[in-house]
Amino acid sequence: MKVQLKNVLSNRVPTGITGLDGLIEGGFPRGSLILLAGSPGSGKSIASAHFIYHGAKNLDENGVYLSFAERRDFFFSNMKRFGLDFEVLESEDRFKFLDVMTAREEATSSTFDMAISEILEINATRLVVDSFSAMAQAFKMRIDARIILHMLNKLMHHTSCTTLLLVEIPTGSRTFGSGFEEFVADGIIHFETVNENEGIRKRAVIRKMRNTNHNQNYMNIVISNEGISLMPYVT
Repeated sequence: MKVQLKNVLSNRVPTGITGLDGLIEGGFPRGSLILLAGSPGSGKSIASAHFIYHGAKNLDENGVYLSFAERRDFFFSNMKRFGLDFEVLESEDRFKFLDVMTAREEATSSTFDMAISEILEINATRLVVDSFSAMAQAFKMRIDARIILHMLNKLMHHTSCTTLLLVEIPTGSRTFGSGFEEFVADGIIHFETVNENEGIRKRAVIRKMRNTNHNQNYMNIVISNEGISLMPYVT
């Protein structure tokens, strides 16, 4: 029984996001591609930062953050407010931030080559792409973005590097990104903000998680000085 439990846990990647792992059998399936889709201000960047920081800081799982949407200095200073000191991890070669905000279509393939090189160099087992929506805008043809996504998915499965792919959703929209990402991804977590009489509520739901018995109820997203957490949804 102990051997079986150990094998199950070794195939799970704890997220470091309070309240999430208990909903997905202890973490993401190792080597999976997880889509974190959400509206502006819903907490996607903070959640992805927790995921990659927890691995590098506490579990000896180095990480790479590939950013098409945010500058390094802003990311570092913003996440430090939540107690996530990425500068220390970077100095210890446990974390790498790749700022590719200005990448164009002809540079996107080389950008992923660079990311793969960094993953291999620091033996990373966690990757965040922030965001696929921003990256896809560099392509003239939608099919090119889809090809890149399929290539990324196959590579991550082969290297057992668990990837969190951020996708931006306009407030009120029900479409995820370009429409094809949700079919390629192994898992989908939806963050959103909803208007209520008392104001705005942030909530999350797990829409898909392959090879996982997962909770399908809405959870409240709570953002505080300690970062982000998921709490039971109370009406």
